[in-house]
Amino acid sequence: MNRVLFNFDLKLLDQIHNYSLELLKENGIRFPNKEALEIFKHHGFKTDGEMVFFQQENIEKALETVPQRFELHARNKKNSFLIGDDSYRMAPGYGPPFIIEKSGEMRNAVLDDTKKFCKLVQTSKALDFNSSIVAQPNDVPIKTAHLDMLLSTMLLTDKPLMGSTSSKICAEESLEMARIIWGNTDKPVMLNLVDSLSPLQYAEEMVDALLVYARAKQPLIIHSACSMGSSGPITLAGSLVISNACTLAGICLTQLVNPGTPIVYGLGGSPTDMQTGGYVNASPEDAKHTAIVTALGRYYHIPCRSQGALTESFCLDYQAGMESSIMMTTAALSGAHISLHACGTYGSMLAMSFEKFIADEDLCCAIKKLIKPIEFSEDAFAMDMIKKMGTSGNYLIEPHTARRCRSEFFIPDLNTRTIHSKWLKMEPRQMDQRASQLLEKRLLAYEKPDIDSSIEKDLIKYVENKK
Repeated sequence: MNRVLFNFDLKLLDQIHNYSLELLKENGIRFPNKEALEIFKHHGFKTDGEMVFFQQENIEKALETVPQRFELHARNKKNSFLIGDDSYRMAPGYGPPFIIEKSGEMRNAVLDDTKKFCKLVQTSKALDFNSSIVAQPNDVPIKTAHLDMLLSTMLLTDKPLMGSTSSKICAEESLEMARIIWGNTDKPVMLNLVDSLSPLQYAEEMVDALLVYARAKQPLIIHSACSMGSSGPITLAGSLVISNACTLAGICLTQLVNPGTPIVYGLGGSPTDMQTGGYVNASPEDAKHTAIVTALGRYYHIPCRSQGALTESFCLDYQAGMESSIMMTTAALSGAHISLHACGTYGSMLAMSFEKFIADEDLCCAIKKLIKPIEFSEDAFAMDMIKKMGTSGNYLIEPHTARRCRSEFFIPDLNTRTIHSKWLKMEPRQMDQRASQLLEKRLLAYEKPDIDSSIEKDLIKYVENKK
């Protein structure tokens, strides 16, 4: 991967891998799921109650069948993309149940918020696909909220999407809705996030969802993380081993169910605040996990996922910008293939903000410009023009400049680029207020993407019947 600037010694990666294998063999991973346990037993794995033990050959065999790249298909073919090439794909926040208003007040998210975020995703220059739970709505029943969110994504966007992994039923219904659009699911049309529990276990519901999607050969992000010093070791090295072991065990199960199921490797870890016991987001330790997860992804020849523009802040202040930039830049320069939480999150991923969504888009666009390869064509070198101009120095009126002036440089939508005297007269001057203005313009300019009317009716009818 051409943009990888953070490299790790192969011996170090071998050590992380070997210690992970040691845990998998001696301690095992807890899978409190009868169906998964039967699959492991059928393939000759040693089990003890809900604990499953893995041999080195089990992991190696599973890794051999994981694709190194795959295409994620969108309803609009123009928005489909590869995962595992040299591209960096981004999605907005995932899972927050709250919205933080411009005033700083926090409220419960509602379905209308989900719909607004879908419209922003559709019109975004930065985001490539939508999250499954961009904001958890509190005004609809929790048992059917996944249907409302997925319907909003399918109708209001035509970019790739994510399915629900909240339960077996949620996963099955997500696939049924996908089949209404695509007719079948014989190609990757839905990316799905499965998180392990630390230490060394998976929740029953997550395993249920994993089994559903693996049988349909739909791509899965298998992600593990711990809170360093509470649910895992306080050291980065120990955190990497315990989380890597969980991720490898989950990947192994997917390949037992359906060899060749596309996988995105995920691993993370954040410090525990030793004064409060709380989870600390967007720390230097968090960023280090982001850097090394991409190295482990390359080590296993699997596409990798990182965290996004995370912050502990609750407003558009220096802290939010600093922490979000550290996380996104580290992911980009490490070679991450996809990021969740790339736009809109506040306060340890507990809340979304429309204003921060708009601000994060500038950051994401700047990051994508940063990692774009430098052009070294004959036209880019412009030797003939340089020789012709000599010492005159006025390149502004040259045709070469005119041809490239709209695309050569990154141009932000929100950040200011002006002189001080004009900045003093600017109204509004505060970033959150300017973001609110852009937000209003974006929502007013939104146009719903085309969809076959019969498909739309079938999707709506399906959700109504299920509810």
